[in-house]
Amino acid sequence: MHHRDIDSVESVGGISLHIHGFLRDADNGITQARWWLCVPVALLCLLLVDVGLSFWRPAPERLPEQFSSAYLQRYVVGQRGRSPIVFLGDSMLWGYRLRSDDAAASLLRRQFSHQPIVNLSYEGGSSANTYFMLRYLLASGVRPALVVFNVNSKETNIADSAYSRLHPSLEALVTPLLSSADRKLLTLQPAPTLGSHLEADVASVWQLYRYRTDLREALFGTDDAAGALRNWLQELTGSAALQAQAHRPTTGKFLGTYDLAPLGSDNVDFTYLKKISALLRTERISAVAFLTPTNHVLLNDYIGVPEYDQKLRQLETALRQPGTTVLNLDRTMLTDEFLDNDHLTVEGNRRLAALLAPAMQSKLPR
Repeated sequence: MHHRDIDSVESVGGISLHIHGFLRDADNGITQARWWLCVPVALLCLLLVDVGLSFWRPAPERLPEQFSSAYLQRYVVGQRGRSPIVFLGDSMLWGYRLRSDDAAASLLRRQFSHQPIVNLSYEGGSSANTYFMLRYLLASGVRPALVVFNVNSKETNIADSAYSRLHPSLEALVTPLLSSADRKLLTLQPAPTLGSHLEADVASVWQLYRYRTDLREALFGTDDAAGALRNWLQELTGSAALQAQAHRPTTGKFLGTYDLAPLGSDNVDFTYLKKISALLRTERISAVAFLTPTNHVLLNDYIGVPEYDQKLRQLETALRQPGTTVLNLDRTMLTDEFLDNDHLTVEGNRRLAALLAPAMQSKLPR
């Protein structure tokens, strides 16, 4: 090859290498630019999610199994200007182990379609929880057209987990309403720590963080991925049926659940039951109160005694007043309408709805 040809080749090769290097540097620059672009895009997405959540108005058939204070607050605020029928109580009225549309409140919602129904019952309910939920509604500008609530005699037992405790999400909202007497009666959450203060500060400016529990359940249910996989495998292998059989309710599992001692002024649950009656009377709010049905066949060894009925009469007496209809539903259900001692099957909830409907209808304007 001639010298001139070699120079030409080297010249062309040099240009090629130069162009390649330029393109490589340009590509790296674009890549870096794209990397830094991800940060504002991500922030913009989070901002848009928060803007969307600001317009979110939850309207569930019932409260989620795990609900935050922010969720409860927004749900209650959404009831302003309405006069709903409000259901208050524990897991039996919430619809334990049932789909939300099989719970008694949901069945009655279809029957009373002209009147909004709000189910604010939840697992861990008690007389104290009912009392403060009602106070919170009134303080939030929501005046119920009718309050329907259950009174479960097992919750008058000092050993019951809900005896003197408020749901943490409710407690956080009603803390300003607690008197010194309430603080002495109730077992309250520990004093806030630095960590809880920081969490509250983050939640106050970031709605996605504030509603994380509620959104997670709405999107994915109450199971995490591991739990969902485990349940699927148990159903597939048939072990779920074996476990259900092994965990079927027996009399021995409810030893100590029901305290048959007479109710006195030192009983926290009974004290708040009387406070409910006083609040309903003062505010002139109509109510239907019912004694929770109990599985007498299962629990006959413990509650098949006169002391149990005497205690129910005490509860009824404390509730009876003008404006409140009291229903003793303790012996109204068949044994196969119970899941356990007091939670009802789908059929049990249908019967409960049928028993409540006439009393509710009589309390509403015609």
